[in-house]
This record gives sequence, C-alpha cells and structure tokens, in this order.
Amino acid sequence: MQTKLIVGWVAIFLAGLAGLTSAAGQTGRVAVVVNEKNPVNNLSAPELRKIFAGEKRTWSGGLPVKIFVRAPGANERVVLLGMSESEYKHYWAGQVYRGDAQAEPVGLFSNGMQREAVVLYPGAVALVSVQDVKPGMKVVKVDGHLPAEAGYPF
Repeated sequence: MQTKLIVGWVAIFLAGLAGLTSAAGQTGRVAVVVNEKNPVNNLSAPELRKIFAGEKRTWSGGLPVKIFVRAPGANERVVLLGMSESEYKHYWAGQVYRGDAQAEPVGLFSNGMQREAVVLYPGAVALVSVQDVKPGMKVVKVDGHLPAEAGYPF
C-alpha cells in the first residue's frame, strides 16, 4: 500500500513538472542555471524532471547534483513543482525516508542567496526568473533552446 502511495506522489510530481510550460507562460520565463564550471550546456525536459525529482543525482563525470529551489510562494518554485507545499513536503519526506535522498532540496529566500549558492557549489542547479540571472550563473539550454528562443519549454 505504501509503495502505491509513493508511486502516486511521484506521478503527481512528474505530472506537475510536465505542466511547466503552461504555468511558465502565465508567470514569466524561468531559466535553468548551473555553476559556470559545470560542463552541462543542454538538458532535455525529461532529464530536468529527473534532476528536480531527485532521480538523477550526478552530472556526467560524477559531480554530485545539488538542487536549489526558491522558498515557498516564489514564482520559480510554483513553476517547478506543480504541487502544493504540503504535497512537496510529503514527496521529499518519502524520498528521504526511503534513502533515495539525503534531504529535500535547499529552499532559498532571495535572489542573492540563490546566486551565491550556484556560484559556491560546482554541482548546483536552480530555476530562476530570467530577469534574475546574475553573473556566475550559467544558463543551460533546455531541449536545445535558451529562455528567449521559440520552443523553450519554461
């Protein structure tokens, strides 16, 4: 029974991520950013979903992924999650309980904190509003497109 519940939460989470396009269109463009030293330049939407669902834990070359999300109520967090705050907490509590993750992603309360985290951690990945991209943040293409280009999914 617990396995079915967990699978259900994962399905809800991934369905919410699949709906990122429509949510982003309503609230503004969101950029995927990583540390400048991270060799990744392009991610597919499914790869990105796996990263933010905690299923992909390392970058190519073995560098650990460090997920940073905005604090509850932030536009980027809503676009990323597609679920309520309680659903998010429950999903990540399950991940930690099963040993699939050490902790839920770090929630940051300001753009400055987000920039500092991405600069500090070589494996960092975050979603930020396009207007909040700062030096030290490398914008990653998603499905071959940058946020300003046609075909960008977020």
